[in-house]
Amino acid sequence: MAAEYALVAATVVFLVTYVLISLRTVRRFPIERPAVAMLGGALMLVLGVLTPTEALLAINLDVIVLLVGMMLLVSGLEICGFFDLVSSRIAVRAKNQAAFLAWLMVATAALSALVLNDTIALLVTPVVIRSTRALRVNPLPYLVAVAIAANVGSVATEVGNPQNAFIAIRSGIPFLTFTAYLLPVTIACLVAAIGLVWLAFRKDLAVPLTPISSVEPVRLQRTGLVVTLGVTVGVAVAFFASPTPAWLPLVALAGGSFVLFFLPFFAKTTARTLIAKVDWSIILFFVGLFIVLEGVRVSGLSAAIQGGFTASVGGQSGGLAWLVGLSALLSNLISNVPAVLLLAELPHGSTQLWLALAASSTLAGNATILGAACNVIVVQVASRDGVRVSMKDFVKAGLPVTAATLVLSTVLIALLVPA
Repeated sequence: MAAEYALVAATVVFLVTYVLISLRTVRRFPIERPAVAMLGGALMLVLGVLTPTEALLAINLDVIVLLVGMMLLVSGLEICGFFDLVSSRIAVRAKNQAAFLAWLMVATAALSALVLNDTIALLVTPVVIRSTRALRVNPLPYLVAVAIAANVGSVATEVGNPQNAFIAIRSGIPFLTFTAYLLPVTIACLVAAIGLVWLAFRKDLAVPLTPISSVEPVRLQRTGLVVTLGVTVGVAVAFFASPTPAWLPLVALAGGSFVLFFLPFFAKTTARTLIAKVDWSIILFFVGLFIVLEGVRVSGLSAAIQGGFTASVGGQSGGLAWLVGLSALLSNLISNVPAVLLLAELPHGSTQLWLALAASSTLAGNATILGAACNVIVVQVASRDGVRVSMKDFVKAGLPVTAATLVLSTVLIALLVPA
């Protein structure tokens, strides 16, 4: 009876949590994803599906520590003016809109591969709006481009986005191996994305640029920037040298802690300011989902879900295409992070399937504004600056990019990664 009760309770909590996560995309529904995930985790405890000890042990501290460490590094770069510097240099040197678009997408993708893409979207968007106003061009194509490039670029590494960080820890795939396989995939998808975004907005991009000698002056804290960049480069080198993903959280935490302690000595900031810039909402989102999915596992519901997915996939031989399709569908229904956590039992130790899950869950987010948190961030930041990005405007480029990059990435992973 106790086992049956736990199964029923876990099923109800799981369904309520995931339905509410998907319904948060309705404007009139005022609940955010972290609140939903934390409520689901609390219900697993209140209803007795999990004990407090089981709930605490369910939280994957490796993922949490990795995310916090990387966010502290990004906070340091932002405070020192790094992102303003990169965007303004691109704007000043662009000779036409096509070149501006291409270089902006390349820079955004590269930055998103090195640090979390959601943070890059948050920091680059206002700079892009200022740059396009100085250049006297329509900011719309560039805002859509930033969102798409941030998603595409983040595919390349295990620290590019939160779901990749989870996959890294869960799969045990070394950082260098992950990047060696997915960097070529990312480059190919980025080239396709640049072409398709240009094609979607070619009329707007045909307008000549207004020559400018400079954009709004960038306030650099040079000494602090040198220190933070040095730490970031050191962290990146250590990532590539790490024999297993188990080292990634330690490296990220060491780098973030170094910046947190030493940057206030070299820049006009405080440790409190750096901590405040960490996106704690994504941390709470992960904590809640870890607890919910542990309840799903303990109750036996996880085995039933996995069996259903395995049956639909048709076994290992047909697994790649089915997993990509399932991942793309769920990522657009409930967002990519909960989709990946839900599908994490399917790869069964297969590097090919793990990489396919990482790529497809991220690239699928480009289909609509609501497909990824990165897109929502760009749209919300732009709206605060008086620029409206409609769903129609986004889908015009996002849907073709999603279709093309999903097919391209699946084919390349099938060819490059042993089954």
